[in-house]
This record gives sequence, structure tokens and C-alpha cells, in this order.
Amino acid sequence: MKSSEGSPREADMATSQDTESTPVVSQDELRGMIPQESIWHYRIRKFDVRTQVGRLAVIFSLWWLWWSETIWDGWDAISLFGIQPFPNVSPVFRASPGATWDYLIEFLPESLFWQDAWVTMKEALIAFIIASVLGVVAGIVLGNFQRVAKIFGPFIILINAMPKIAFLPLILVVYGVGEMSKVVLAVIIAFFIVQVPTQAAVSLVDPDLVTVARTMGASNHQIFRMVTIPAIGPAILGAMRLAAIISVQGAVFGEIFAS
Repeated sequence: MKSSEGSPREADMATSQDTESTPVVSQDELRGMIPQESIWHYRIRKFDVRTQVGRLAVIFSLWWLWWSETIWDGWDAISLFGIQPFPNVSPVFRASPGATWDYLIEFLPESLFWQDAWVTMKEALIAFIIASVLGVVAGIVLGNFQRVAKIFGPFIILINAMPKIAFLPLILVVYGVGEMSKVVLAVIIAFFIVQVPTQAAVSLVDPDLVTVARTMGASNHQIFRMVTIPAIGPAILGAMRLAAIISVQGAVFGEIFAS
């Protein structure tokens, strides 16, 4: 009895004929079908003209307020709950942009400025390195070991909630008014900027990835190196970028009160 559906060989031949009859579009032809954006349109779109114009408007507005000294004369008509946000500033404590520029031109060539700037940058750099290393290590340990996090977590939260200026008298008693006191203060401030995001990133690593890695026979070291580190890398880099700024602020803050 002959089958009405035909033999498998006939079906394969029909499929091959359909495939041969279908026109094959090359990659270059396919790229030509897509509307191409000119390089100038691409640059303008990436430049974001509206955003740049808005930034320039803000800069020129602030420059005009400074140059005209309008903001220093005080705006008595503006009051928030009895507080004047723009009080009158004495001429002794204000200067025009021209006077400020002349002072910078006169002061920048002096070696004392660059020596002081180098000391501040050195303090900030040392504090940034120490805070980053300690913050990453503490965040990884607290994120991986829940019992350790339960023991030390309340103390870390308490210290992080305290105003860091409260540590300055104790730091001055222990380290004096030298460079080390500024480094320690900057480390205390920047440490939590790295530790908290690192711990949160470790705690939020996808458990399915860990399960798959264990199923494939990965050891704890391999899971940490191939799963945990790639997962928490962006969070650590973002925290370190912010910690770099905070380290400079901490060093300058310490120099203001302990120099």
C-alpha cells in the first residue's frame, strides 16, 4: 500500500529545493538595507546638545551671580522659616572673580602651594589604598559568613552611624597632629564607603550560579574566583571610585581641624 505522505527522501528533496530557491542575503547586503547614521549625526546625538547647553547656562548663571556680587549683598525678601538663606556677606570675606584670578596667578608658582598639595594628595592616596583593601576584605568576609556578620554587624552599623568628627579628638591624642592623624581619619570615613556595598554585593550573588558551579564540581576557591569576584566586581569599582573622592575630603577635613 502506497503512503499518501510520500517517502522521507522525497521530503528531504523538497526541503533542499526550497532552501536553494530562497535567496541568500550576504552580510554586506543586509548592512546596506539598514539605514546608516552619518558620523556627524552620531557625534551630535552622543554629545547631547541640550544637556551641554543646560550646563553652560548653569555655569554662566553662577558666574554672573559671582561677578555682579548680587548674591553677596543679601536677599532679605527671601526667608525660610525665619532663616535667610542668602544673608549679607561682609566685603572682607568676598572677592570678585578678577581678584581671585589675580591671587591664583600670584600664588600658584610658589613652591609652598605644591608642597602642601602633595602632602594632601599623599595622605588621601594612602588612606584610599588602606580603606579600599580593608573595605573589600571586610565586605567579602561579612558577606560570605553570616555568623560573622551577625556578630560584628551591629558594631559596624553603630560606628558607621556615628559622626566621624567624633573620632578626631581620640585620633589626635593617639597620633598627634602629623600626617598619620589625617590618614586615619580619612580611612575611617572611606572604609564604610567600600565595605557596605561590597558586603551587599556578596550577599546578592545569584545562588543559582553557585549551585550550578557546585554541580559541575567547582571547589569553594573556584566558586569565589569564577562566580563571586565577577559578580561583585562592578559594585567594588563603583565604591572605590566614590571612596577616592571621600579620601581627599577626609584628608582636607583633618587638615582643617588638626594642622
